[in-house]
Amino acid sequence: VEYLKRAMLQAAPISSQRDLAWFLASYARTANSRLVGKDIPTMISVRSALEAALGLKFEGDKGEHFFRSTLVQTVFYGLFSAWVLWCKKRPNTALDYFDWHTAVWHLQVPVMQALFGQIVTPAHVGPLDLEDTLDWAAATLNRVDRASFFSAFEEGKAVQYFYEPFLEAFDPELRKQLGVWYTPPEIVRYMVARVDTVLREELDIADGLADPKVFVLDPCCGTGSYLVEVLRHIYQTLKSKGADALLASDLKQAALKRVFGFEILPAPFVVSHMQLGLLLQNLGAPLSDTTHERAGVYLTNALTGWEPLDPEKEKAFQAMLTGFPQLLEEQADARKVKQQVPILVILGNPPYNAFAGTATTKEEKDSVAPYKESLTKKWGIKKFNLDDLYIRFFRMAERRI
Repeated sequence: VEYLKRAMLQAAPISSQRDLAWFLASYARTANSRLVGKDIPTMISVRSALEAALGLKFEGDKGEHFFRSTLVQTVFYGLFSAWVLWCKKRPNTALDYFDWHTAVWHLQVPVMQALFGQIVTPAHVGPLDLEDTLDWAAATLNRVDRASFFSAFEEGKAVQYFYEPFLEAFDPELRKQLGVWYTPPEIVRYMVARVDTVLREELDIADGLADPKVFVLDPCCGTGSYLVEVLRHIYQTLKSKGADALLASDLKQAALKRVFGFEILPAPFVVSHMQLGLLLQNLGAPLSDTTHERAGVYLTNALTGWEPLDPEKEKAFQAMLTGFPQLLEEQADARKVKQQVPILVILGNPPYNAFAGTATTKEEKDSVAPYKESLTKKWGIKKFNLDDLYIRFFRMAERRI
């Protein structure tokens, strides 16, 4: 049925985000199946680099499945993000044709350029047997009715109408495992507004989130919903003060230097950068390609790296990422935020469960040790569920604040 649907609709124009998500997910599933059992140098090097940088180990069959799915999502979301940015720079004419071979040039974040480029370079895409799936995906993108598609997309509904449907069609079990569920905008808006009120009324910070001394972090930012709302709130505050001349500059500075997000999975990391880039563009503060500006969202494990490594461990860490200087730079920038920035606000919606097939570092596991101490001996309480991810995120926030 799936292949029949592909064949029957291969020339039909696409205007719905959900329809586009279905087609790209279908091609991504084909790509994913072709990677099963492949043990070529490209996959080994990318896997080792991600394990080293993010403090994860992809173990057993579930770990292999998780890694493969992560890799394929990175490629297809990288392709989609490149297409979105490409569309923004060109008028919609029949002569325009998006070419996936040049997609890497449209990705603004160096670490994504590196990960995407590792897969789609001529030397690698052939052995991975992905070339025709990328051809199909590009052809699908080229028949999108851009006006209809972007009219809804720019309203901040990319997650609800594209990312979730993609993951649901690509791998519904993985979606459940990752906890990728749409957070209603009403909840996001309420939480951000509540934080702003606390800053103003309880900490006597008159401008709330818009104060340049207030540094904000979403440690598990996913697709960026909370960060988008924080920046939108800052924009409204600045606008209400009549700061029209400096509004765009102040908003951009907030996105670059004091509103931060951490994400451990490459696919939502791509989406968050895309959403923030579109928001800033729509609010008159676009990121500059020439100066390589990027939002303060980093591909990193939010539960590790808060303390400097000793010299020997630092040397070993850098050695493991020698072949991926962009990934090494990404971790260095993330650690600067963790270790040097005076974070005042931590908000978000953390995942509840760990990812099946992955193992974490000792630093992450030990983070909740203070909660476990003396529970049985002093209080007669047995430890239940204190190793769930959301407990670790709560402990991280408690320590940092």
